[in-house]
Amino acid sequence: MSRFNAILLLALAVFVSPAFSADTPTSTTTRARIIGPQPPQPVAEGQPGSPDNDIDPATGLSRSTEVHPLREAPAPPLPFTPRATASPRVPGPAARGHIALILPTASPTLGRLAEAVRMGFTAAVQVAGRAAPPVDLIAIGDEDAGLVEACRQAQVTGALLVIAAITRDGATALLHSDCARQPLLALNEPQGVLPRELPPTFYTVSLSIEQEARQVALMAVADGRRSAVVIGSPSPLAKRVQEAFEREWSRAAGEIRHVPYSGNPDDAPALRERLENSTADMAFIALEPAEARAIRPYIPATLPLYATSLSVNPRAEAIVNLDLQGLRYVEMPWFVQPDHPAVMVYPPPATPLSVDQERLYAYGIDAFRLAIHLLRGEARRAPLDGVTGRITLPEGTAFERTLTPAEVDGGHVIPLRAP
Repeated sequence: MSRFNAILLLALAVFVSPAFSADTPTSTTTRARIIGPQPPQPVAEGQPGSPDNDIDPATGLSRSTEVHPLREAPAPPLPFTPRATASPRVPGPAARGHIALILPTASPTLGRLAEAVRMGFTAAVQVAGRAAPPVDLIAIGDEDAGLVEACRQAQVTGALLVIAAITRDGATALLHSDCARQPLLALNEPQGVLPRELPPTFYTVSLSIEQEARQVALMAVADGRRSAVVIGSPSPLAKRVQEAFEREWSRAAGEIRHVPYSGNPDDAPALRERLENSTADMAFIALEPAEARAIRPYIPATLPLYATSLSVNPRAEAIVNLDLQGLRYVEMPWFVQPDHPAVMVYPPPATPLSVDQERLYAYGIDAFRLAIHLLRGEARRAPLDGVTGRITLPEGTAFERTLTPAEVDGGHVIPLRAP
């Protein structure tokens, strides 16, 4: 009997605990445990206490963390017997076990972001109803040693699959722990390891902004573009977007010209002169939404414009996005295809969220759906038509997420029609 099948047959432990949040659960399959303080409530963008200044707009994650260890003594790790595996193994059909979701909802820096993931995950569980396996929601502090300890506890108590790690540091910690020896889905990419080097039971999926930049580069090539002018700001996030685009563009097309932008609106008019004699057949911008809107009037209308979701707020009023007319990028179906069958079945957040938090809410929905996909043994056989994109597992254990091509038209973000 394989180790994974043995886990399926373990008797489930019953947790008696306080409610996970102020939400009233409607599913009888969801249990919750809080380790640490009560989770903070989401705050709307622009309101006091909003985490916008701490959020990386690409992933919706905080740029810093703080250590808060578990307040419960961890159970000892499971014994492990090394074994050789010829190829990555996808879990087979699940018995009536439970899924463990570990999130830093008790963290001062990550709490509101993790709570958005939890809200989306819970919404998906409730839509699944009786078909959903039991879910154990575990709240921790920041994703440090406490994350690994909580993962060990979940596996000892018979979790069929552990879902955790919304930060790269958290994913890296789990990868290098004994938790990686049993089925685990990390919600971010670990650092310093190639996808093909991941253990056969360690699955990853992410909201990587670099993946978006690569997809946009390939979309522009498919549109017939061959020469790009790249406009980026000095911010670390903008540089990540720009570098990812340029790496893919260099492989697929080749010609790049750089036009720096300080991020100061007063410097935007100078871009007109710099672009006046450009021979490029497209422009790519790696800028925040306000910066993108500031420079758009100074980019020739004859120069097709491309970007990632870093540059667009899909929830902004049409009058706000009017200056981005014609901009093409890739976006979650959640924002641009609300009438899609895979999207319309799930309710919007009950609490007003910033766009970055709403991305994580949608991500929580797909995290649950992906877990079921794994437990049913369907992950490699069929793609998941997710609310955050089309999710596939072509090889290895790293899921790939393909977003929907979109453009700004009349201030509205709409999906691009297939040619």
